[in-house]
Amino acid sequence: MPSKKFENIAVIYDSPDRETASLVGDAVSQTLSLVQTSWGLGAPHRCRIYLMTSWWGFIFQSAPWTWKILLAITFPLWCFRARRTWPYSAAWTQAYGKYIAIGIKPPHLLEASDKSIGLKIFVREDDMRLKIRHLTCHELTHACSAYLKLPAWLNEGLDVVTVDRLLAKPTIRTDTLEMLRSHEPFEKPPTYRQLSRSNMQAIAYHAVISYWLVHYLEEVRPGFLKRLLTSTPQPSMFDRDIAGELGMDPGSFWREIPTVLASHYEGLHA
Repeated sequence: MPSKKFENIAVIYDSPDRETASLVGDAVSQTLSLVQTSWGLGAPHRCRIYLMTSWWGFIFQSAPWTWKILLAITFPLWCFRARRTWPYSAAWTQAYGKYIAIGIKPPHLLEASDKSIGLKIFVREDDMRLKIRHLTCHELTHACSAYLKLPAWLNEGLDVVTVDRLLAKPTIRTDTLEMLRSHEPFEKPPTYRQLSRSNMQAIAYHAVISYWLVHYLEEVRPGFLKRLLTSTPQPSMFDRDIAGELGMDPGSFWREIPTVLASHYEGLHA
């Protein structure tokens, strides 16, 4: 398959997707610069980006040989989850040890994707070129922070705030703040594995609270997340450190923070 290299990151694609590969490449260098400035994170040491056309094709094409054997043996254990999330996933990031593979659907598959979750969350974007930039930035930010083993909520929140900065406009709808009041129960966000078994409403809620919490931290404690991410933190301590920075009790943090966020931002957008 053809490939192009941008900032030492190879973009692998089918010939009809050459133009899309160039769009991805343009977003790579801008994203790496933004991730360094915003969060103090460097580029992933080993990373490839694939314009993926099927879930199984991406996984087996991107995996190193030693992983291909393991994936084949364990296929029944993970294939259902991959097949279930494929229709509404626009892009994936997969870690194979220290090597990171990113998959992004080309435009014709993005158009055919299930947008039922995205329409609840994201500001509508009809420009496919901007969508490709959005997805590249989102997934490459994942790749840059993968070694930190971030909790899923922080991982997602960082990515979306980074996309906002890349595109210089909000990408999450302000009416999603209502979810912060209406969703029940208020509880600690799930892991990615737990989230993949959740219903659409729960997936949307956890995407929304991830975004607004990172947005809030950047507003009221500018620079805190960058200092935290560059201080080699223990993965289990992120929630405690963030609650402490906001002067909140870690034990009740996830019950209280949705109301804090909703009250703060609804006042600003009223």
